[in-house]
Amino acid sequence: MQESDINLDGELDREEFVKFIRRLTKDTFFTVSQGLILTLAVAPTVALLTKRTTENVPGVGKVVQKIPNSVYASLVTLVIVAFQQGAERS
Repeated sequence: MQESDINLDGELDREEFVKFIRRLTKDTFFTVSQGLILTLAVAPTVALLTKRTTENVPGVGKVVQKIPNSVYASLVTLVIVAFQQGAERS
């Protein structure tokens, strides 16, 4: 924060504050975007692939076949999101 204080008066004026916030959050957008892409695009695709694989497993396959693709993909996506949040907290 002291690096953003251009006029060295010990306080950040509006322009200094804006520069400070931009520098502070420049990597945040990329990180959040990457997480959203993973969660919203990759997770449902992985879910459908795992569903097809588990449909052939004896005992579990019949149950998995009865679950609609949209519900199964949503459940797997929620599990992935919960796992990501748990990993971030650790």
